[in-house]
Amino acid sequence: MDDWTIEEKAAMFDEIASHYYNKNYGTFSKADMDLLMFSFFLDREIKKHAYEDGHLDYNSVSDYLISKELCITQQRVKALKVKKQLLYPIEYDWKISFAALLQNARYEKDSQKIIMSIPDPNLLIEIQNFVEEKGGYISTQFNSKILQIRIEYFIELVALVSDEESKKKIIKSIKEQIKKTDKNESIFDEKNIGKSLIDLAVNGTSIIANISSAMSNGNPILHALRLIIPGVAGDANL
Repeated sequence: MDDWTIEEKAAMFDEIASHYYNKNYGTFSKADMDLLMFSFFLDREIKKHAYEDGHLDYNSVSDYLISKELCITQQRVKALKVKKQLLYPIEYDWKISFAALLQNARYEKDSQKIIMSIPDPNLLIEIQNFVEEKGGYISTQFNSKILQIRIEYFIELVALVSDEESKKKIIKSIKEQIKKTDKNESIFDEKNIGKSLIDLAVNGTSIIANISSAMSNGNPILHALRLIIPGVAGDANL
């Protein structure tokens, strides 16, 4: 607490006092107080690690480091993070947080799924909700931080987190790949990329190879794709 400013401490007191001195004394439980104090701590830590452009990233503070700092289990940290975001949400762009983790993704050839670590439970919830709204599903299996997703829905996520120009190039490269395989292009729906690719039975790695050739060499997403499927996206002619 030594590095907390007077202004930060005053704001914390005002928030705590509001739960006691507005004709509601004694209604704030210990669990409520624990969550509020955790919210103060997490908000400050996340803001300390914000991107230069001001975007916030939940991935910046790991459950492990928080558990050591507060001397609680990682399981409790995870539960508090989820409850905190529901009651005391902090605004952040989950797509930016997801894009930052792309370089850690890996492709499993046998299952044709992308596997990647999603350290923050709230980010995983956002990704899961997006995919489920599109009619797909993700799997976490035994490790709740490991995301497994079909390559078709992963491609849709890549398009979603790309800038508008790159997104247009991705859509164009997908359509070109569909034409090459003599599939029915009319089935393809730009607003539902994952399901469309599954319905068309288009090879996902070929799509990624096409995407990499459509994006600029300095694009960070292209770099991530090269790492995910080396020898496919990495050999594309730029």
